[in-house]
Amino acid sequence: MKNWRKFGILLSGLLVLGSCSDDDDATGNEVDLDARYFNADVHVSTSSLPQDILDYVTTNYPGVTIREAEIEDNNNFEIYLSNGLELNFNQDGDFLGIDDDDNNDFGDEYLQISEIPQNILDFIAANFPGVNIDEAERENNGNYEIELENDVELIFDADGNFLGQGEDENEDDQDEEEINPADLPQNILDYITENYPDNTIIEAEKEDDGKYEVTLNNGVELEFDSEGNFLSAEDGNGEDEDENDGDDD
Repeated sequence: MKNWRKFGILLSGLLVLGSCSDDDDATGNEVDLDARYFNADVHVSTSSLPQDILDYVTTNYPGVTIREAEIEDNNNFEIYLSNGLELNFNQDGDFLGIDDDDNNDFGDEYLQISEIPQNILDFIAANFPGVNIDEAERENNGNYEIELENDVELIFDADGNFLGQGEDENEDDQDEEEINPADLPQNILDYITENYPDNTIIEAEKEDDGKYEVTLNNGVELEFDSEGNFLSAEDGNGEDEDENDGDDD
């Protein structure tokens, strides 16, 4: 759920007793702010996407990388590219179309702040004082999905009742910096050229600790240290690539 639009609103003005994991909603009922709601969109790693999706992006958008990937509540994949396009695929990896957000082509509807129910705004102001709304959507199933600027994703039902936080399988990558593959250290580019001559880079990120994470169009995820020295390679299942190539020890 990311089209990189920022909503400039500061939700403030309501006093709360604290920001611990248990708090009260607008009706005074206690809610668990850390509860997880598993029927919302789920962020997933690029390396875990179906190969058909990686092939489609590589073939039709050469030189473009994947910035983010989600599994929608209807099990479709939504892929956000570095050129600003959002692509939709079904659960088998078949291309469905380009989502331009404005036409509500694939069910999810992006919302302005003024379109968010007031009880949702009140809930956020009370439980996340001073935190801005980054993005808001109404999902296929009628639920509201609100992404805050601190990367917390809140899910509400059609009546504005809090359901929980969205589950994020790719949560460890939230603070990574997307970079252009051309900006990778030369020794990383040389390593990929030498060891994966038939593959291209489909995602490149720099981690908080300076390490580099590079995903290739075959689903292999490579990790390098801050100096560009190779550290490890994993396939889309998170398994060491060498284990898949080889030995039966």
